[in-house]
Amino acid sequence: MPHFPRFSIVTPSYNQAAFIGETIESVISQAGEFEIEYFVMDGGSSDGSIEVIKKYADLISAERWPIKCRGISIKWYSQKDKGQSDAINQGLRQATGDIFSYINSDDLYCPGAFERIAKEFSDRPEADFIYGDGDVIDEVGNLQWEWLSRPYNHSLMTSYHFLWNDFTNYIMQQATFWRKSVINKIGYFDESFHYAMDVEYWVRAGDAGLKLIHRPYKVGKFRLIKGTKSLSSPTVFWEDYLEIFRRYRGSQSLSIFFAYYYYNLAKEVDFDIQLTLEEGNRVFRQWKLLPDREKKIIEQQASRGGDLACFLLANELHKKQLNDLATATFKKGLSTRPLGVIHIFSLSYIFKKNLGIRISGLLDNVTQNLINWYRWKRFQYRYHQRKL
Repeated sequence: MPHFPRFSIVTPSYNQAAFIGETIESVISQAGEFEIEYFVMDGGSSDGSIEVIKKYADLISAERWPIKCRGISIKWYSQKDKGQSDAINQGLRQATGDIFSYINSDDLYCPGAFERIAKEFSDRPEADFIYGDGDVIDEVGNLQWEWLSRPYNHSLMTSYHFLWNDFTNYIMQQATFWRKSVINKIGYFDESFHYAMDVEYWVRAGDAGLKLIHRPYKVGKFRLIKGTKSLSSPTVFWEDYLEIFRRYRGSQSLSIFFAYYYYNLAKEVDFDIQLTLEEGNRVFRQWKLLPDREKKIIEQQASRGGDLACFLLANELHKKQLNDLATATFKKGLSTRPLGVIHIFSLSYIFKKNLGIRISGLLDNVTQNLINWYRWKRFQYRYHQRKL
């Protein structure tokens, strides 16, 4: 008899009554030669989410939903959890399927996604993960932009791209699936991560030598709306990412990452350096159980990163023509790290300061155009190819 794969899907949810119905429908409307095992893990919602979840579960159990695959089962729970990662893991620990994934309660799978993914895993026995592309949508489902992923690159996934001040995360979680065997190889999601648990999982898989294969078609939809974690703060992901960098790059490589952490944080607090460093101290909470020797290294890296951030901020302040504050910030960095004067961040500030505002402004424009060109050719080439 032929073997029909079973998808085990988990949806963590909390107070998402406005969207969870659409999410559930995107799962139970999938058509093809497979089964679906669906776990909805509600964190104790009080906004009507439970009624929505129960409605669909009852439709399935009463056989009043038009099933388009080999069979669907839904299990749902509503109880307090320890956060998103915990909720996902609670579902995955019950899963008995062949192919795993999770979808948040405001995101969606594209029609036909499971059929294509099932075929990919059948055609590619070497694949541990299959991930695709998707759309970023707003509250009412309008397209904001396309998310075009790229082949897995471990170095890029464990880095922060300094040229344009951004994380290089191109794997779309809503479009990512993995075999059950992955759990036996690398375990479950790390519950100490609250924002980048998905990224850490892909990186952990790559670090363990697992095969992550990208396929160039749309599988999922990511709903980007106000009030969600993704838009809560420009620095909201930094604590998780600094831990990813520590694990997969090493504690002695953190100074440059700290520099950009403090730089982004300072922009949030109107360039108040003292407040920046005080606010930044919260990131150290996650390392309190590390050996004293490693904690000392991280503190040294953070100190160096703080000085480098001063040089970065001096450039930013000079661009805004806040010259007195730029000078004071630059001197603060030099006061604890005199040799920092030969760092590229310092030299850039000194050079542009001596050029004057008009010429340095022209130089900034030229530099930004070169950065945009490099980004387009080196990292966003799929968007370029799509338009050809």
